[in-house]
Amino acid sequence: MYEFECGSPVCNHRLTSSSKDELMREVAEHVRRTHGIAVPPKSILSYLDETAVTETSPTPKGRRKP
Repeated sequence: MYEFECGSPVCNHRLTSSSKDELMREVAEHVRRTHGIAVPPKSILSYLDETAVTETSPTPKGRRKP
């Protein structure tokens, strides 16, 4: 599982996905819709990939993350 937490001081958006590629597509869409960057530069997406995307262990069925 992969997770992204937006680091913008005015945004607390969190995304999760089982695939890093899918998560990065969702991150790009978040940057477009929420932060108004119509075409996010690869440098921004690379930076977010390196600094804000973490790999997490899946939560067992029936249990919620705290």
